[in-house]
Amino acid sequence: MAVELKDLYAEIKPQYEVRLHTKSCFQKRIGWIHMVESGEFAKSLYGDELVFNSGLNYVSESWLKDFVAVLNRVHAGGAVVALRDGNTFSQEIIDYCNEIKFPLFSASWDTPYMDIMRLFSEILLRNEQRDTNLVAALKNVIYYPKNEALYLNHFESNGFFRDMEYVIMILSCNAYATEEGNDKLKQIEKEIYYILKNGIMYEEEGRLIILVSGGRKASIEKQLRKICGRDSNIYMGIGPSVNRVKDIHNSYEKAYTAYQLTKTAIPKNVISYEELGIYKILADAKESAIYPAFVKEILGKLMDYDKKNDTDYMKILEVYFENECSILHTSKALYCHKNTLSYKLNKIKEILGYDILSNENRTKIMLSFYILRLGTG
Repeated sequence: MAVELKDLYAEIKPQYEVRLHTKSCFQKRIGWIHMVESGEFAKSLYGDELVFNSGLNYVSESWLKDFVAVLNRVHAGGAVVALRDGNTFSQEIIDYCNEIKFPLFSASWDTPYMDIMRLFSEILLRNEQRDTNLVAALKNVIYYPKNEALYLNHFESNGFFRDMEYVIMILSCNAYATEEGNDKLKQIEKEIYYILKNGIMYEEEGRLIILVSGGRKASIEKQLRKICGRDSNIYMGIGPSVNRVKDIHNSYEKAYTAYQLTKTAIPKNVISYEELGIYKILADAKESAIYPAFVKEILGKLMDYDKKNDTDYMKILEVYFENECSILHTSKALYCHKNTLSYKLNKIKEILGYDILSNENRTKIMLSFYILRLGTG
């Protein structure tokens, strides 16, 4: 719910004497505007504000540097400082702002701040209403895809057309959640806003729901994978691309399936639906209630034996199948002598009461292990 600072600057540059002194706006996004005269009042800021200053207190370079430092600490999005005729910022101040990536603007002494702040307020409120409408439309297309009246007009009036490529990505970092909220998730959300551009994002139950449009899946996915790669406590599921607005719910459902399997059945913190393999069938099955009975039928005797005798035959069998039923590779994986492993495998066959190497039984055993990893067995 914010506007790029460079876009706000572009609105006023032709008609007001406001000048950017830093090398860029550093991709800052502005959520609101405030008039702040000294650093002590900056503590009440929430972050992402563009601060206007009358310049009355600007009596030295050290004062201005301290003022900028305070604004930067509270995550303000930039500052506009009025300068008396003939005054300018020192190169030291400009270099400092460039170093900390804090946009610094000057205004002339008689620049009408009230007119600029009113204009910015109108832009910010208009943008917030647009974002609110688009988030509501995205929720409607996810949960009520058949009712196009709930979302299509908002989508198409904002450049999200009926027949475009869309993909949903779901991201969370619940390890950082506290009673006060999740600052890590808010930080990630800001970072995603900078790269998302023509997309929609909202938070739902501690998860970010991200809609990417217009064929930008590959580039956005690459950047989000980098974010997740920095921290194994960030999880993300990526849905498949769809080519119609009304099919966005399919991408969402499959992204959620992939998201649920992160760090559980599949030991990765980022998974795309295309990577799920057999889990596509298992996770999407409508009658998952049959899973426990199926697992019990195939592996129940071995599970009961392990529980009763404190053995680890289930683990041995799983590693054996993971190693293509090779005695040599399995013994190395388990740090177990080949003869000892052969004895234990024969014991497993005896307990189960069937040939574990027949094609049909191998398939049933592997399916059972996949189901157990899903947590539904």
